Amino acid sequence: MSVAEILAVGTELLLGQVLDTNSQFLSEELARLGIDCYYHTTVGDNKARVRDCLRTALSRSEIVITSGGLGPTPDDLTMECIAEVMGAKQEMDETILAGIRLFFTERNIVMPENNAKQALRPVGADLLPNPTGTAPGIIWTITPDRLREAGIISVDSLASKNRYIFTFPGVPSELKNMWMTTVSEFLQVHVVGATIFSVELRHFGIGESALAEKFSDLLEGTNPTVAPYAGHGECRLRVTSKSHDLESAMKLAQPIVANIQERSGYFCYGTDSDTLESVVGDLLKNQKLTISTAESCTGGLVSKRLTDIPGSSEYVSLNLVTYANEAKHKMLGVDDEILTKHGAVSPECARAMAEGVRRLSGADIGVGVTGVAGPGGGTEDKPVGLVYLGLSAGDSYVERKLTIPARIGRKEIRHRTANEALNMVRLFLLERAKVQV
Repeated sequence: MSVAEILAVGTELLLGQVLDTNSQFLSEELARLGIDCYYHTTVGDNKARVRDCLRTALSRSEIVITSGGLGPTPDDLTMECIAEVMGAKQEMDETILAGIRLFFTERNIVMPENNAKQALRPVGADLLPNPTGTAPGIIWTITPDRLREAGIISVDSLASKNRYIFTFPGVPSELKNMWMTTVSEFLQVHVVGATIFSVELRHFGIGESALAEKFSDLLEGTNPTVAPYAGHGECRLRVTSKSHDLESAMKLAQPIVANIQERSGYFCYGTDSDTLESVVGDLLKNQKLTISTAESCTGGLVSKRLTDIPGSSEYVSLNLVTYANEAKHKMLGVDDEILTKHGAVSPECARAMAEGVRRLSGADIGVGVTGVAGPGGGTEDKPVGLVYLGLSAGDSYVERKLTIPARIGRKEIRHRTANEALNMVRLFLLERAKVQV
């Protein structure tokens, strides 16, 4: 099993000024390839410390990936430090330099001479192209003998193995592009020795531990492998298979994928880049239905997510944020008696909002959302995190009560509420389709 290490370079990361999403992305991609990542290291723009981190990484990891420190300013030290650690000179790559000049020329900008620094690379390292930026990286295959010449002592298990250094700029979009266009395939061919197929099965409404327990019989497999992941209110099962070509790898994975989908039922809502809102959009289009929302505590978050999907005008009719009681009454027709007797945060109000927005818009489905997002405004009877959802469609009505922990904070309460509202619509549409068959 190959072992990788990620070295994120930049003082701004240590100061908390920039969130390191690059290491997260790289770790997920390494896992997809079946490569273990044992270490994440973050180091500031200090030459001595960057060199020390590089030596340590090369001594204990077969694959060393850096992000950041490839820019044109004096504190961009990554390439220089790699060259020094390996005892290699840096040379000016005239082809890279010409490409950087063209990058500026095409934008009618005079290239600062400092940018020429980005065309320097250590002798012996190969170019890692950057199609969307001015900072290319390197791919450097280093033999054990070369490593020993540089004074780096390997752990015993790696003493006879080549090392691979990959350098990326810190700009996430550039890093992802470079990974997808060059590095992923390089690792499959030169390190993994196989073609990898990976698919994520996205789940909602079941926790990570429950999901892992449900599929414990699959988690010990070696090819394909199945691994659970959790994040931001949902869970995923990643199925990864290896074979000599992509078609064979896909065939290996397919029975496991089908097994999971069948056993998961409605918990599994999609794969890979699917989202609750994209799946709801597809269901609405397939059933030729429209939807309108009336939101209070979520402040339009359900509407935003629905309309984030290109082409959503085909099924989104009219969405309202009715925060104040007056707006609920005037815009949606929520009866004053409901607001007085039961309050805005009540199942009665959620129903009136859903029915009101459906009536106002003429949509097939109306959704009402009302609750207490906090941090204030909660009472003993109606604490922070209490939310009511309503869905009105024809003669059908569906309602849900949520009790979300107040400790997670206002932003997360709103996010979870939006998730639950979208999932409520998804489940309704799936049941509707089943009845119509």
